[in-house]
Amino acid sequence: MLNLLKIEFKKIIPYTTFWVIFGLVFALIPVVFYGIGQFELQGAPIDMKNTYRFPGVWNNLTYLASWFNLLIGMVIVILVCNEFSFKTFRQHVIDGQSKSDFVISKILLMVCMALFSTIYLLIIGALFGLATTDSNVSFTENIHFVGIYFIQALGYMSVALIIATLIRSTALSIIIFMLSILIESIIQAFVPGNIEKYFPMEIIANLTPNPLISNMMPDPSQLPPGAQIPPMFESIPLSTTVIVACVYILVIWGVTYFMLTKKDIK
Repeated sequence: MLNLLKIEFKKIIPYTTFWVIFGLVFALIPVVFYGIGQFELQGAPIDMKNTYRFPGVWNNLTYLASWFNLLIGMVIVILVCNEFSFKTFRQHVIDGQSKSDFVISKILLMVCMALFSTIYLLIIGALFGLATTDSNVSFTENIHFVGIYFIQALGYMSVALIIATLIRSTALSIIIFMLSILIESIIQAFVPGNIEKYFPMEIIANLTPNPLISNMMPDPSQLPPGAQIPPMFESIPLSTTVIVACVYILVIWGVTYFMLTKKDIK
């Protein structure tokens, strides 16, 4: 497996597009996050500086970073489509590499990218939190959102992997990947509400919940007898969302391998 990973790194180290997109993502996340905390809403009882403070910083930062996962997924689309466009996948198979090695190498690369992104967020969140939070607040409270972000990043990249493997055209694959959330939303309009919550992109996106909605969510114990949580606040428990997302990721990897074994290597 280490040899497969070394091959992947040899491909991306000289690839300028990879470093430009990845560098752009890593540069924009702390800049945008800092900018959000600088907003001042006159007359509103909201201190935007709380965006930086523990324990909220972990949910706030990972929710913001989740939007940049589309760019990270686009990197996977480009890398995978290049394998088919430049016929390197075909050459690897001719040289004795199996089709499963192709899938494993891409999975290892995605895990490394997701892990690197997660560590980066951990550092950024720690710096913002330590600089703005009182010492009596727990550093680790809500830090589980950082670990969940790792699964989310892997999920977006896995969706990108299967789209690129199926279509093999860089431009078309990027368009479909970027519009995947919209396409899924259109399909959701025709299915019952209790089913639409379990659609792949919906599940992956909900791994890092919107902190504004989470903060406004009423406490079920405080509701009057017989009252129900408003529909906009109804959601799948986060633990269930994590499990379903992991299942989707494994299924996507399996389907990707199945497609490669059935399609021509040209």
